[in-house]
Amino acid sequence: MNNNFLFNEFDNPDFVITPNLGELVQNGAAYTHGEAVMPTKTQVNHIAIVSGAYSENIGIIGNYVFDTTKTSQLFYQNYDFPWKNPDLIKADTVFQSMERENPEYISAIIAGKNYVGRPLWADLQLCPAYSSDLADQLGMHRFPEIQLWDSPDHWVMDNTLLVLKEIDPDITFVNLAFVDPVQHSFGHGSMESWAALAWADYQVGRLLQYLEDSGKLEHTLIVVTADHGQSNTWERIPIDKVLREKGIRAFVVADGAFASIFLNDVGDLEKTVNILNDLDCVDGVWYGDGFDEYKINTPYTGDIAISLRPPYEAFSKIRPPFLGIHGGLQQRFVPIVFYGPHIKRGELFTTASLTDIVPTICQITGYPLPEDSQGESLIEIFDPELSSAPDVSVKLVDYPRYNFSFISLLFLVLSILILIPGYMTLRSMNSHVIVVTGGQMNNIIPSMLFALSGVLSIGASFYSYIVNLYRVPGIQSDAILVAMDFGVLGSFLISISLVLLLLWYLPWVVRIVIQRLRRRKLMIKIMPYSLLFLILSQIIFTLINIFINIPYSYAFHIFILFFFGGLGLTYSHRMYMINRYVEHLRKETIISTFLSGILIASIWFYIMMYLLFPTYLYEYGIQSIY
Repeated sequence: MNNNFLFNEFDNPDFVITPNLGELVQNGAAYTHGEAVMPTKTQVNHIAIVSGAYSENIGIIGNYVFDTTKTSQLFYQNYDFPWKNPDLIKADTVFQSMERENPEYISAIIAGKNYVGRPLWADLQLCPAYSSDLADQLGMHRFPEIQLWDSPDHWVMDNTLLVLKEIDPDITFVNLAFVDPVQHSFGHGSMESWAALAWADYQVGRLLQYLEDSGKLEHTLIVVTADHGQSNTWERIPIDKVLREKGIRAFVVADGAFASIFLNDVGDLEKTVNILNDLDCVDGVWYGDGFDEYKINTPYTGDIAISLRPPYEAFSKIRPPFLGIHGGLQQRFVPIVFYGPHIKRGELFTTASLTDIVPTICQITGYPLPEDSQGESLIEIFDPELSSAPDVSVKLVDYPRYNFSFISLLFLVLSILILIPGYMTLRSMNSHVIVVTGGQMNNIIPSMLFALSGVLSIGASFYSYIVNLYRVPGIQSDAILVAMDFGVLGSFLISISLVLLLLWYLPWVVRIVIQRLRRRKLMIKIMPYSLLFLILSQIIFTLINIFINIPYSYAFHIFILFFFGGLGLTYSHRMYMINRYVEHLRKETIISTFLSGILIASIWFYIMMYLLFPTYLYEYGIQSIY
């Protein structure tokens, strides 16, 4: 959340879009130009918020880091992801310092981002991909996350209120994540970003309402901030290519508006710095002792670090392009708001760092300061005579909800429209089994129509599932579907479906080869009706999800049940029909059909569990595909 989302008299006058955050500002002390630490990345700054440390003490430089000790030929295997490997994070946090001082303290983290909820230890941890034992005991459900996005804010607040009611922690970290991916896809300042912000404010209102109704509000310290801002981009700069054209060989780890450069020859350092300083797109270059300016010297920083000014971003091999980006100097500015006991009321200040939050909390509450904290206590907001928090006026505004997905409906209608002529053609042939010979290849048409209908029905089912998960008031469901990530994901899904159709007809190919080897005349028997089981299972799931909206805690399991159930019935029917109608090479055909079915089911399982829905593998301790 950029600071101008909150402190902007033109776009958000009198906090009309964020009335509940406005209540905290007007009844507390706020900083209009809070500063995130560099680089302005999610992983780094969430740790800074709870540790008071800069990157140099945190030990990492971004959401993913390049490990120079790894030498895999597959470049992406040389990266480490701190949210999957918390040992990379070195900074002490306030949760850990409280645990050391008094194990009776209870801490909780409820996060919409895996970057936040997974690597930061607390007594209770919950994020889309992970839940701690205490969270499991409360019956908390993980969000069935699509890996490219985070969970919606209402899921986070539902679980936050449950935690506050059931165990009432001494300190709770709540991460409302969805403003971030919405800006990545639609851009900073877009209508969708304001809608996501308003929905996040609604969740803050729910929190305030609970605290007020339970009598806890007057004794609760609330701090509101963000890990970074965002700005819009429309040009990606391939830094490694720019350097290579100047005769510099280097490996560039890029993420948004920040990049780390590892030189092949450190003797090229001065020349490289001069080249980078001459680039109009670069607004910051650091190396050697210069890393100390923003305290970014880590084992993963490289020989040189750079920041790119808007509208530029550094080209990355492992991250898709976004419309909204962050990482550089220009995305540092965020709001910081304090509200509660001992906090001055209605005071506005200018500048503070995210590293100052924990020292200030510890001064007010008496909690122990983390060992690696580098921030300073914001004593100017402290008033010891104000022993309780002031009243606030909670505003829970109703926002329009878009519950219908026209894209899902379009895929569904197309699937049915294509299925009908396929079915009618098959009926006109008056047979469940179609014989295809060298001189009668037109008999393959029903199977092709059934196959295309199957691809579209899978698309309808998948898209209806996504809409069900990410329905956010104020954002039309189809807008999310056509956003960058889901556009890529949808294209990927349909492409994979078409590839798997080739495997579907693998038994045909096997039989043709066998016939050729045995010098027999080409003749294949096909059973298009088999695909009906898969198509109907997807159509039924889509209709249920469009009109009933399956709760997301059950949606994934039902989706998997319908998909693999339909796939299993389809292959069972095919083998039954082969056994009944195929005379020549019956045994070989059944075996090849069975093996192709196992292969297709395995590929789909890999796609869903490792690429689309990796959170479920955490239940079995599987954290990587490697």
